[in-house]
Amino acid sequence: MRVKEQLQKTQEKEDALDWSFAQWLDYFTNEPTSKELDAMEREFTKKQLYKLQPSNNTHYFPLQGA
Repeated sequence: MRVKEQLQKTQEKEDALDWSFAQWLDYFTNEPTSKELDAMEREFTKKQLYKLQPSNNTHYFPLQGA
């Protein structure tokens, strides 16, 4: 009985994640709003600033590419 219940639960999870292509396309084709774009830009600039600053050695600066 438990095996049957477990199989049913896994089947329900798979069905919940099994989107048709049309649903998937509708979900991901929405353009981001201006707030979402601003948040992405802020996150990107934070990551870029973090990459440029040495974290544990103040005298280490990696060579910049050509």
